Amino acid sequence: MTDQKEEAERRETAALWYTELQDPDVSPDTWEAFLEWEKDPANARAYHEIESTIGVIDRTRLKSLKAKNPGRDRKPVLLALAAAAAAFIIGAATLALQSPKPDLAPLTYATAIGEQETVTLEDGSVLTLNTNTTLTVSYSKTERFIHLTEGEALFEVEHSDRPFLVEAGGTITRALGTAFNVRADQDAISVILIQGAVRVSPSKTANSEGKAGAMPAKTLQEGIVLKPGDRLDMKPGADPILSTIDPAQAGKWREGLLRFDNVTLAEAIAEMNRYSTTQLRIDDASLAAERISGTFPAGKQEEFAESLRLYLPLEVREQGQDILIVPSAD
Repeated sequence: MTDQKEEAERRETAALWYTELQDPDVSPDTWEAFLEWEKDPANARAYHEIESTIGVIDRTRLKSLKAKNPGRDRKPVLLALAAAAAAFIIGAATLALQSPKPDLAPLTYATAIGEQETVTLEDGSVLTLNTNTTLTVSYSKTERFIHLTEGEALFEVEHSDRPFLVEAGGTITRALGTAFNVRADQDAISVILIQGAVRVSPSKTANSEGKAGAMPAKTLQEGIVLKPGDRLDMKPGADPILSTIDPAQAGKWREGLLRFDNVTLAEAIAEMNRYSTTQLRIDDASLAAERISGTFPAGKQEEFAESLRLYLPLEVREQGQDILIVPSAD
């Protein structure tokens, strides 16, 4: 088999994979099979070419294909478009598609401590920014790219031919049509999948070294596929931790509520402090290690502190603008 024929068949296979991965209900098994196929650098390159080329093919071609398939599902349309992309690459192999410039100037959104903001992007995707969050949106013909600088955001992604990428702390979370939550703390990244499927892999940007995604773990280098309810926690120099939660709780913060399930008082206070300029403080190690559960309104520091007195032997004192929690004198 000639090299040219091999490349043509490789691109045809990449086009089929592209079509399968557009399904909003794509299964984790399909993702795993794709990742196995993509380990071959030549396969990965072919897939990237298909993905990039679809972004520059005349969109009227897609409209025409849809018109010929009225009332049918979108898979035949996508397959035809992917096949057209494969043919386009063969006919224009020298076309520079690797680094297309964004169609729109990057947009930056930010919230202050205690604020939330909901943004609807031009493709219909919805971003909800939590307290003290900054992110930048860059859309191009080949991808939808979000850089989460700090904070937390919930992404409800509208299905599109272009992949939706969220970069945060050395990681890239890749989705097509799905809903997921990403939180970026100082040295930790957390990704929770609510519905659909995403793949989390290391970012390859120059400033990602030493961050949460730049770990030696082999699994992260290949990418980790999440199922609904999966939570992936990552810290620099440590293996990623995959756990399961109730996906309905992932975006509870949008309702202004914080739910704690058998966490230490110190952990609960740290979370409460994210939502207010009034800071809770606890200096007693034994009291900080006490465990609590419950749902509390975010940003209501005084209410939270007073409610603790119903369950734990403690006192609440004002100290300047802070609230000090100390063991009861009794």
